[in-house]
Parts: sequence; structure tokens; C-alpha cells
Amino acid sequence: MNQRNNNPNQTDRRLLTVSDKDIFVTVQKALLVGIILKNQTRADREESLKELTSLVKTAGSNPTIIQTKRIDRIDPKTFIGKGSINELEELSKANDIDVVVFDCELSPNQQKELRAIFQCDVVDRTGLILDIFALHAQSKEANLQVELAMSVYLKPRLAGLGKTLNQQGGGIGTRGPGEAKLETDSRLIDNRINKLRKELRKIEKQRVLQASSREKNNTPLVSIVGYTNAGKSTLLRSLTNSEAYIADELFATVDSLQRELPIKNVQEPLILSDTVGFIQNLPTTLIESFKSTLLVATSADLLIHVVDAATAIPQMHIGTVRNILEQINVSANEIMVFNKIDRLDRASLNDLTERYPQALFISSLKNTGIEKLVERISSEIYGEVQQDSFLVEPKDLEKVNRFGEILEVTNSSDLLLLEIRMRSKLIHKLLDLKLMKESKNVK
Repeated sequence: MNQRNNNPNQTDRRLLTVSDKDIFVTVQKALLVGIILKNQTRADREESLKELTSLVKTAGSNPTIIQTKRIDRIDPKTFIGKGSINELEELSKANDIDVVVFDCELSPNQQKELRAIFQCDVVDRTGLILDIFALHAQSKEANLQVELAMSVYLKPRLAGLGKTLNQQGGGIGTRGPGEAKLETDSRLIDNRINKLRKELRKIEKQRVLQASSREKNNTPLVSIVGYTNAGKSTLLRSLTNSEAYIADELFATVDSLQRELPIKNVQEPLILSDTVGFIQNLPTTLIESFKSTLLVATSADLLIHVVDAATAIPQMHIGTVRNILEQINVSANEIMVFNKIDRLDRASLNDLTERYPQALFISSLKNTGIEKLVERISSEIYGEVQQDSFLVEPKDLEKVNRFGEILEVTNSSDLLLLEIRMRSKLIHKLLDLKLMKESKNVK
């Protein structure tokens, strides 16, 4: 079952992702609660609340009401205090709300208390992100990773989730492994978590072996990273002319995709890899669970850091991505690429180019600037194009031809004198492998 293909005739319904059958459920009405803590301004939290709204829509629910609450201190029972809770409870009942989503991280006890007050499901930011990952996971590896993250997250919360899981309504907070895999017995949950970790360690070992094989064969790896919905999958498809799932929604890609990037006059493979999108306050359980997928970025020779040019807060997006890359010990050089310039006016684009003079500015949707990006990738991986003459044994002619363009061939004693156009790092590689040698004294 492809969970991403919605029935066009069911505009107010979506597929129940916890079921193995095509069951449609109605979209939930959601009440969103933004939090302004002491020493924070409303402007500080506006972008986070906008992001929460997009997350709720991506999860398939309708953000019916959006409320912002300022609190001086966190209430241990309800997070925001009795007065604010009473106001939200009245709003929830009056509008027949199905789920209340808090733009913060709630403790298990707070979540349990709030469920009892609202008499409906209550989800925090972490639970919402996990839920979207459960909706978009396609491969076996991604499903294992999501189940592990959700199991770790839900374990301390299961006391208040029994009714929700039994109902299996298919909305926010009910997707993922389901009650069958999240037994209320703590020992069984621990056993399941341990089993999932073992399975993921096996996959991680396989990725390490693949990386070792790639390094042994000197196959370059370029990893696309960036904030969620920056257009990474669209860029992968544009660069490699391959199929990749794309959508204007957060976390459209959960699985790591790898494709070959064609480079002019270089027949040896260069692998381009997409990764899961990052987001501010990305749950640590997800970072840990997706470690095997993120290994792609840790072993990359080069990063393409994709930034949404149309966002109002590019610096925050850039900082979030770099912070997470630092957490997983990624240290490769990066090319910063501002995508979606087709959504900008000239003044906004000029402002970005002045602020980020080393970056490239593209539209992967319109194929604008793609050739410049491929040239930058080629230069970073293989060096600048040079034209020179070298001596080659006849038996190595075909091998040399795989790395550049042969312009002219003449006989020189028992060797061939080649006039070639080739990138500098590939020239050094062939010289080191003794497939070519200098021809300074040969006319």
C-alpha cells in the first residue's frame, strides 16, 4: 500500500497508516498551542508556530484553532497553568477538537493530565514529528528506525495511551507501531527496543561495509543535506534525472536515496545521496534511531547544503542543520546552495547574494543554475579542468579515457603521447597509479 497516494475523491479523508488495509479516516480538527516562555517575545515564537502549523497539515490534520500562551514558569501538571488550560478546554469543547498539539515537549505526566482535561488526544512537538516520520517511512530500514524512536518516546507514556491505541483512529499520535508492538508491559517494550537496535546495528554494519567498498574503489560520495522542505529531493531528481518522491510538505523524504551523478567526460561513478531533512528541536530519539541513515553524511566527501531561499529565517535554518551535523560528527566541506529562487523578487535575491557571496543560487524545479552546481561539484571532487600532454602505454588507453577527454593521440616509441583535457585531481590520481607519466621532453 502506498500511503502517499490519497484518493482524490476523498478530500476530507486519508489512509489509516496503522492498518494493513486501505481504510480511510476523517481528518482530525486540531487545536495548536504556541508557548512564549519568560524572556521570549511573540516574534521569537512566530516562526516556530508557523512550522508547527505546517507539521500538523503534513500529518493530515486540520489546524482549526491556533492559540498562543505566555507563561512565566512551567507548570509541572499542565505546562501552561490552570487559567490558560481552562480557556483552551472551553475552546476545544466548543469546536469539537480531536487533538491538541503543543509547540513544546511535554513530560509523560503532563501529557496524561492534559488528555484527562481535554478528553481527546494531546500531542507535543516531538510526538508530532515522530508521527510524520511514521507516515512517510517506506523502506524496511526507515520503518525500523521510526518504530524504535516511537517506542522509546511512547514507553513512559503508555499508561495514558491504552484507550487511544485501542481506538486506532489513525490520527496524530496513533500511527506507527500500534499496540501490538507496544505492549504495556515494560519488560516486553524493552525487549522490542533491544531487538530493533540489534536489527539497526546490522544495517549500520552493512552501510559501513558499503562505505569501505566505495572508499576502496575511490568512488566519491556527495551528500545532500538541509532543513526539511528545502527541496533536497527535487534537487536530487534534477541533478541525476532520476525519480525521487517530492512534495511541498515537511519530511517528505525519510529514506536515504542514492543515485549516480553524471559528470561530463568522466565515466567513473560519482554517488549523490539524499538525506532526511532536519528541523529545529529535532527529537534526540530520531537522531539516534536514524544513525545508520545519517552515516551517509558522515562518510561523504562533500556536502551540498540546501537552503530554502524563500524562508524568512535562512540563518536559523542554516544554524539548525550545522548544529545537527556537528552532533553526528560530519566534517566534510560544503557547498551552500539556496534553492527556490523562482519564488523570490529581484530585491530579495540581491540581498541574499550579498549576504552569502560564496553560495550558489538555483531553482531545482525550473533547472536554473543546475549546470553551475554540477561544475562546482566537479571542481570540488575532481579539481579544475586542465589540458596537457602525457605518455600512456597502449594497454592503458581505455582506462585513461574513462577519466577525461582525449584530444589527440600520436605514437612515441613504445608509448602513446596523449593530448588530454582532464580535471587536475584525476590527473594526479592516474600519475600516482602509474597509468600515465609526464611528457615534458617529448615533442
